[in-house]
Amino acid sequence: MSIIFILLSLSLVYSSYSSPIGLTLEIIPPQSPKSPLFIYNLTFVERMQMLVQQSDARVQHLSNMLSSTLHPNSTDYSLQQDMIPVPVMKQVHSATMVLEVGIGTFENGAYKSYLQAMDTRSSKIWTQCEDCRRQHCYSQKDEYFPNSKSKSYMALNPPSTYTLIYADGSNSTGILAKETFTFPSTSSSSPHLKLPNIIFGCGTNNYHPLSVDNSYPIVGIFGLGMEETSFINQIERQSGGKFSYCFVNMVMENHPPMYLRVGTNIKPPRRSKTIKFLPSSTTHYFLDLIDLGVNRERLHINERILNSPDIGYKGIGIDSGAAISYLTKGAYDIVVKKLEDHFSKHKGEFKKERDEEWFMYSRIKGASYNNVPGITFYFEGGAQLDVNPEDTFMRIIIREGVEAFLLTIRQSPLGFNILGAFQQVNYKLIYNVKDKTLQFGQEDCAKNG
Repeated sequence: MSIIFILLSLSLVYSSYSSPIGLTLEIIPPQSPKSPLFIYNLTFVERMQMLVQQSDARVQHLSNMLSSTLHPNSTDYSLQQDMIPVPVMKQVHSATMVLEVGIGTFENGAYKSYLQAMDTRSSKIWTQCEDCRRQHCYSQKDEYFPNSKSKSYMALNPPSTYTLIYADGSNSTGILAKETFTFPSTSSSSPHLKLPNIIFGCGTNNYHPLSVDNSYPIVGIFGLGMEETSFINQIERQSGGKFSYCFVNMVMENHPPMYLRVGTNIKPPRRSKTIKFLPSSTTHYFLDLIDLGVNRERLHINERILNSPDIGYKGIGIDSGAAISYLTKGAYDIVVKKLEDHFSKHKGEFKKERDEEWFMYSRIKGASYNNVPGITFYFEGGAQLDVNPEDTFMRIIIREGVEAFLLTIRQSPLGFNILGAFQQVNYKLIYNVKDKTLQFGQEDCAKNG
């Protein structure tokens, strides 16, 4: 049987427990020294390059996935479903956000802790299991999950298998099972919250091109996508189908903690807007983007230019794993022209830098973000997301006494729009997979994440 069997089993899982719950998990971003993937000997510019290249890889893969949905007979994309982020620079393993997850039940109620990639684009949960020792799996830092020793492990009956093939050559094959997942608890009665009967993939034959020794710490995927197999959908009755996060700037020094919150642990921002995901959003989170703005001035971009409907997807997709945002070529060109017009009004202060990869203006160091514009995303129904200058442009020193402002939005090479993590900074985003909505509002994420 195939992974589709999960969909038939979820109603049984839901009925086994339904009390409201709240979860709070620390999100470890790739540029934090807390991350096991953090590289200490990179310059600031190299870190930016790493994030951009990783974002490019994710967008390329998302295009493959959407092409598979639009063209199911395409042999090029029909097997490309989810993705562990691909290598982006020499010696850089990955650039993904990770969560620590407890799996299984052992002596005295103990569990095994593993790091998994948090992915709002994926709807699968899987990890490498002990049968990897007899088959072919990639090396990892911790032991393979000893499923035969777990008291709560139970393979699905009848037996069901899964196979996932990724765009970077990674793959995972194994059996589907139910298991208890353990998380930190905010309740005074218990330090841990155990959720039984979570369906996950117990990988027994896996390949990962980035694992060249025994130090690779990421052992699978923790999917938070829209499909029924995702973690948030499996616990929809207890969580209300809600999860949230609030990003701080990923390259700032002394990085404050960020959190994934689920269910009753979510506190909405004081002021917020709620908008529907597009009806066509069955696997990914897409919003109905209707216009863009520069310095709070709407650009009134034609819908066909903004959406490129020939691709088959309109609006803008939200991707927590892409560092920067992407716009269709026509929309990007209009935004860049407006930005150039803005900087030309301050030509005695700013100078355009010639760079093949970045849209960038420089000036004498010391004026912070004065006269640097922000970007606004306008959505159907009147909601708008105002991105301040600090999260629209990255400020770096390019020469002694000279600072430059790099636009953290790029032209999409694939014809659709993506809202990346930089443009989500200091906004609390609350996803509701039950109601198919996104609630968002400004927040000081360093204090109230």
